[in-house]
Amino acid sequence: MNPKTLKTFSVIIMTSMVLVLFPLSSKGYAIEVWVCNPWFSMLARFLGGAQTKVNPLLVWAENSVVKPGRSGLTEGAVVLAVNNDEAVRVLGKKNLKKYSLHFLFESFLKSGVRVDENFMDPAALPFIGLRTLEILSAADPGNYDYFQRRLAEFQARLDSTVVVGRNMIGGSTILDLSWIYGRWIQAAAGKVIRPPDLVKAGWSQGEDLDVLDTALEEARRQNWLIVVDPWTPAHIREMSNKIPGFIELPAPRMEGDMILFLYDLYLQIWDYTRKNIMIHQ
Repeated sequence: MNPKTLKTFSVIIMTSMVLVLFPLSSKGYAIEVWVCNPWFSMLARFLGGAQTKVNPLLVWAENSVVKPGRSGLTEGAVVLAVNNDEAVRVLGKKNLKKYSLHFLFESFLKSGVRVDENFMDPAALPFIGLRTLEILSAADPGNYDYFQRRLAEFQARLDSTVVVGRNMIGGSTILDLSWIYGRWIQAAAGKVIRPPDLVKAGWSQGEDLDVLDTALEEARRQNWLIVVDPWTPAHIREMSNKIPGFIELPAPRMEGDMILFLYDLYLQIWDYTRKNIMIHQ
């Protein structure tokens, strides 16, 4: 992708479509919600826009794990959770009846599956966005049209970002050692080598690391990129960092724009590739 084309695509991604905003209340927003999942918080903030104040109950810490956010919860508050199990973990089972709870899904995936990965899956995000629209509209029916416009913007920018990503990194071969970002990487990269979840689970416990050594050596030999994220176990990041082509992607910022964050992941991989091509020319 030449710089002029990249700049054009970047403008498309980083510029929001013009929206017709509804009048705000004297507080500056129509409703206030609390969200149990940090990924769900980012999405709810995007779709809620200026009409919604989103308070995350869990936030990302520096070491990528979540820590309690400031809740300020009062009885009857609107609370969003991925499912009942998550609400119990965050709020406590005895407290659930105090709030107006809205679940993204009544039951969500099977035991052992990382729910957060679905917020990084371009195939799942439109459905998750639609459910979020339904939840926000149930809490604030008067702003249904506004939330619908925000969802349309989200879907348009999501699709455009994937297209840009394919132009950026579609020629790359990646050994994907990320724990959460894998589906987003797979959507754009030319070829992705991703160990099965059971193998990664063993590596996270320090088991069969000789297999990881073999994979890293193959990545060195084939000049593959090696991508990790903040949830990749520390000892795996340390082993991978010794191999050329190592890229460590950052955690999102709670206050950041979700689409710009997703775009930036592709940009960082592309930027690494571009710089190294220039070095070897």
